[in-house]
Amino acid sequence: MKFKFEDERIRVFIIIILIIISCILIYYFEIVLGTTLLIALFFYLPSILACIWWNKKGITVPCFLSVILIIFHLIQDPNIFSPVTINNLLRAFSLIIVGTVVALLSEQLSNREYELNDIIEDLKRSNEDLQQFAYVASHDLQEPLRAITSFSQLLEEKYQDKIDKDGKEFLYFITDGAKKMNNLIKDLLLYSRITTHAQPPTPNNLEIILKDALFNLHEAIKESGATITYDKLPILTVDKTQFLQLFQNFVSNAIKFRREEPPKIHIRAELVNNEWLFSIKDNGIGIESKYFDRLYNIFYRLHTKEEYPGTGIGLPICKKIVQRYGGKVWVESELGKGSTFYFTIPIKKLKTS
Repeated sequence: MKFKFEDERIRVFIIIILIIISCILIYYFEIVLGTTLLIALFFYLPSILACIWWNKKGITVPCFLSVILIIFHLIQDPNIFSPVTINNLLRAFSLIIVGTVVALLSEQLSNREYELNDIIEDLKRSNEDLQQFAYVASHDLQEPLRAITSFSQLLEEKYQDKIDKDGKEFLYFITDGAKKMNNLIKDLLLYSRITTHAQPPTPNNLEIILKDALFNLHEAIKESGATITYDKLPILTVDKTQFLQLFQNFVSNAIKFRREEPPKIHIRAELVNNEWLFSIKDNGIGIESKYFDRLYNIFYRLHTKEEYPGTGIGLPICKKIVQRYGGKVWVESELGKGSTFYFTIPIKKLKTS
């Protein structure tokens, strides 16, 4: 309550200053310069600002200024029936109408702003609840899946002589399904942790982070014969773990969706319009343009699991990480010739992340 009272006092004080400025302008333009044109009302902008800030109460400001305007002119010419006085009355009435409209519109905008803030707060709470639910659900679901996998394997080992071919096939489907479900849950858990378990950003050399990502992908790089090159990368204030995941996902996708020839991947970064523009270019199978917007939908897949393994959550994770810094992600690709994934990291966001 104390803060609200102090804010209201500051608001009233500034409005009084605006009214005084308007009175001075009225005196100068109306009395000193003798301006009687309707356009002179535009010089009373401070009163309009007071209306905007004070909402419905602001209607009193143009009413007060209109009275001051009439008084100033009546002092010069007491005849209320003269053409000049009638003209001033019309101008004062116009000022009241303008002030009233502005005050009412300001009130409506203020109400909409409060409603919008309430909606934003509700969305924030809902998003936090969903993230917490995803984390808890993913974490708690792993234990029964481990039990299903373990007991299926024990059943197969202990009773393998008593289980026929169909039974073994059924057990394989149970175990395989549990493993796939476990992978989905782990990815969902990783996705939810991007915001719930994010670390404070610190200055990091992105070249070192990229080298760590390539080390983690050593087996996939060796098996595919991939050639990975990169330009000099900057030092940015970021979450090291999340950027490791970011590079790892992009490079892993470039290796996975390759053609028969060995993958060639190039990573670069350049400063463009006060933001860092990163690109990951490959010579893979490419993507049809009609699928560009769907790539970042969680669990969306362009290919079957038999063709390319995975859960379809890698790119959504990349997008969510980049959005944390106020950046954007997009792709340019030609089917059969390769793809280039881009993402931006605004410099101004890095200072406040």
